[in-house]
Amino acid sequence: MGDPERVAEACARLREVIEKHALPQGRAAELWFRGWAEAHLGDPRAGHRLIREGYDQATRLGIRGWGSEILGYAAEALVLAEDWTAARRELDEAMQCAEATGEGKYRTQLLLLKGRIADALGQPQRARESMQQAVAEARAREAPWLELIALSALCEREGATTHDLAALRHVVEQLTEGLDTAPVARARALLEAAGRA
Repeated sequence: MGDPERVAEACARLREVIEKHALPQGRAAELWFRGWAEAHLGDPRAGHRLIREGYDQATRLGIRGWGSEILGYAAEALVLAEDWTAARRELDEAMQCAEATGEGKYRTQLLLLKGRIADALGQPQRARESMQQAVAEARAREAPWLELIALSALCEREGATTHDLAALRHVVEQLTEGLDTAPVARARALLEAAGRA
């Protein structure tokens, strides 16, 4: 999910399979993933519409799993469109969905989105608190990859503490795979910049 071009290509292949085998559940997933790709490829409004269409289709089919994640993609599309008020509403719906279903696997990312929205609305302390909650959530889930992403977001902020940077360094040193990925490169660049400062 870090490469919108590849996601768009996968969606095109998925669409062929769906049409060939008439898979309505697959159609919903294809819509929300294609929407995610569209949003990241420069058309966040169109992406948001596709994501919501996929979510609504899944809901009509009785599919409740992944609801908070899908709504998180919709909120992210609105963040990319810089529609902060609508993004906050969408994020609130995603958080309510996670609470209602007990679905917590995407909570770290939702908290990071909450921080991005707070920053955009000129609420830096609220943003930092949301990012700290994201780090705590990732740790509680014992998810080092999510912890890396959350700590990187925290360390990119003005006022990152030596404790934040030490925690990021520790996570990077513990990783045994994915070392050539963009999130690891981002974390290493942050650490290098902090070392030079």
